[in-house]
Amino acid sequence: MLGIRCQVSESCLFCRIASGELTVEKAIETEKTIGVLNTLEPFARGHVVFFPKQHAVTIRHLPDDYLADMLPAIMRVATALGLENYNILSNNGAVAGQTVFHAHFHLIPKWSEEEGLVYRREPKQGLDHSEMRERLRRANLAGHKPGRLDGGG
Repeated sequence: MLGIRCQVSESCLFCRIASGELTVEKAIETEKTIGVLNTLEPFARGHVVFFPKQHAVTIRHLPDDYLADMLPAIMRVATALGLENYNILSNNGAVAGQTVFHAHFHLIPKWSEEEGLVYRREPKQGLDHSEMRERLRRANLAGHKPGRLDGGG
């Protein structure tokens, strides 16, 4: 493990990997991010899961510097795998499909129509966005200063 010490949860699978308690074959490791080949529940050959060394339940709870570290790591692995078609996915919350409650991203190669993430494009028509527009207006993201979106550090 590289030199950074982070908050960990003893019961969390990804924290146990980050602390060195569990040994895995890493696809990439940076100061703040680990990427591992998903051999347990892969959607495609080369499916890699990326997670921060600091425990956070969802990406909303991560400091910006951890989020900023992950995307370049994902792109380096995508380049190393020679991917032209792929999905980057993050499920945040149980209703959204999150099953490991430590923030993470999936890099899922799309080698063919059958292998990889199967995406059904079925837009919902007639949705009322007025409440969401008001929330965004109140958040004043156009004037947002660096920090967490939930108002924390």
